[in-house]
Amino acid sequence: MGLKRLSGVFFALVLFGAACGGESSEEGADDVAEQSTATQPSENNADESTATTSAPDDDDADDSGGEGPSTATVTIGSETYEFSSENAQIAQCLPDLFGTMVLNLPLADGSDGGIEVVALHDGTDPAVVGVTNRVHMSIGDFDWWADPLEINLGPDQVALSAVESVTVNGSSLSGTASFAIRELTTREWTAMTGTFEATCGEERTS
Repeated sequence: MGLKRLSGVFFALVLFGAACGGESSEEGADDVAEQSTATQPSENNADESTATTSAPDDDDADDSGGEGPSTATVTIGSETYEFSSENAQIAQCLPDLFGTMVLNLPLADGSDGGIEVVALHDGTDPAVVGVTNRVHMSIGDFDWWADPLEINLGPDQVALSAVESVTVNGSSLSGTASFAIRELTTREWTAMTGTFEATCGEERTS
């Protein structure tokens, strides 16, 4: 029962109680007249309380419906990797955490791997929040980094691993990056340009 309907019913009961309280002190004919006069508003209020119940129900119907899973996609060369919070045991996607959008999602197909993204909203000072734009993608035994500080690249290699551009729009983001990957045989870092995008659906922290 909605709050408006409860208040309407309560108001009608108060009027009815007031009418009943006065019938013991007056004569019979006058009492009947007073009771009939007093009970008229209670019937009107009952009608009014019934009429007001439809609005909250309509509002509740408009608000119904859940959001879909959080998703992310990374394309490097001819390969595209998809990530999702759907059916995930651990997933996170926060559209605005102290001026940053943060996500941590597993591979959509359930295989070993995941993605971590930190993207600063327009106007967020990295010196204040203590983070910079970064993307880390893990697929099996391979890791792609767009974060020179994380993998401790030298000054002449910083450009190999960096988020080149990123745009945060509400609960979505998109951008381009130079992803650094270490060769298994030579252990040297090489760079591959790619794009990434993500959308926060349901907010998950665990």
